[in-house]
Amino acid sequence: MTDLKIEHDSAPTPESIAEVRAGLMAYNEAAVGAADIRRLAWYLRDATGTLRGGLVGYLAWRWLMIDLLWVDDAVRGRGYGRALLEQAETAAREAGCVAARLDTYEFQARPFYEHLGYEVFAVLEGYPADTRTYSMKKAL
Repeated sequence: MTDLKIEHDSAPTPESIAEVRAGLMAYNEAAVGAADIRRLAWYLRDATGTLRGGLVGYLAWRWLMIDLLWVDDAVRGRGYGRALLEQAETAAREAGCVAARLDTYEFQARPFYEHLGYEVFAVLEGYPADTRTYSMKKAL
């Protein structure tokens, strides 16, 4: 293995990304057990079927990981974000999860999440664009 080289790829294929992910998952699972990753999503649609919001995440290692939560400005403030989050948390509890985790930028929804019981456990200064990213968690 002395003839290894590093290659740059400015347009990685889904297959190459999946191969790297599989290698990392094998390493992780050797350390802490199978992840049993289960993707989940809920969508908020109006009467015409237009997407007005949604939550996308996954369950792994007894945690709910929330990747995306968005509600259209036109319907924000009516409880839909809370309802989407509650649906995900309920599904996570039913699957045996012990906690939930998410990231939010300082110009997004930190107060919303705090109101629903999430707490900041880490702050990344300067990202994005000289702002902050808050990593948040909630016991389920």
